[in-house]
Amino acid sequence: MELKIKKENERELEFEVIKEKTILNPLKQKLLEYDEVEYAEWRVEHPLVSNPEFYVRVKEGSNVKKVVKKAIKELRKDIDALLQQLEE
Repeated sequence: MELKIKKENERELEFEVIKEKTILNPLKQKLLEYDEVEYAEWRVEHPLVSNPEFYVRVKEGSNVKKVVKKAIKELRKDIDALLQQLEE
């Protein structure tokens, strides 16, 4: 999966996800569980000709990249737990 950062500052991060969108809904849901996240959403201008764009904004005093990384790590743990259950 490849990302192209479109906007980045301490509180906001907007990125384009190249040729992938299946992880975006779980990422959005995980981010919205956190108190420090004010807004998280993704969109696709046109499904045949554009890549999805993801936007997240956190509250003052939070670091958006740290929050997104935390969400990705937790999603990875959730997926690993599912895999482990399937292997039992």
